[in-house]
Amino acid sequence: FRFRTHILTAAATPANNVHSNVLRLHLQASFLQSILRTVLCYLPCEIQTWFELLFPEWTLPSRLILKKQKKNWEEEFEAEKAAYAKLRLLQGTVVPRLFGELQYDNTPALLMSDIGGVCLAAPEGGMLELDEFRRLVRQALTALSRFGVLQDDTKLDNFHLTDGRVMVVDLEMTSNENQQPLTDEQLEFGIDCAVDSLAKSYEDNQYCFWEDGILSVGVE
Repeated sequence: FRFRTHILTAAATPANNVHSNVLRLHLQASFLQSILRTVLCYLPCEIQTWFELLFPEWTLPSRLILKKQKKNWEEEFEAEKAAYAKLRLLQGTVVPRLFGELQYDNTPALLMSDIGGVCLAAPEGGMLELDEFRRLVRQALTALSRFGVLQDDTKLDNFHLTDGRVMVVDLEMTSNENQQPLTDEQLEFGIDCAVDSLAKSYEDNQYCFWEDGILSVGVE
């Protein structure tokens, strides 16, 4: 498939069993791309950064996520792009990095970084103490709120634990100031509600995993 000025070749697999529109890509670097990366390594950091900003298609990591627009979800797709634009400074730390938009199977799609880690809805993500879970989730949601964005789709599978922090991986359903202004009180209330709801789901999941023998720790 084409991304900007470059034809990309990648092996694609479903990212999970829940989101059929999300693919995990393993990029196969072209000969020209390999040469270009080698040359860039010898150039000053300022030039490397400038090139990566102007031509991200030539310096992509080998692991990527491709998220196709769902059928009849045009508004949500545009909302997600707007949210990523507002959260540009948080890309790569609190939300995935968005490299850009492309067409995949005649469908609009977003190409973004694969943040790795574990989904908080999965058993592997269910090992946190509840207080630590609340702290990490609040930290991530508070970071979004500083840019006027509130995550409305508060499901555990939209949050990943990566390198000791929680990252938000789905921004299709958000409230942000491009749609309507949000007061500080509204943002704080929204965060409180989201943290409480997610913590309840997380605790319920932990108990189910424990009952099924998946987790070997007790849940209070």
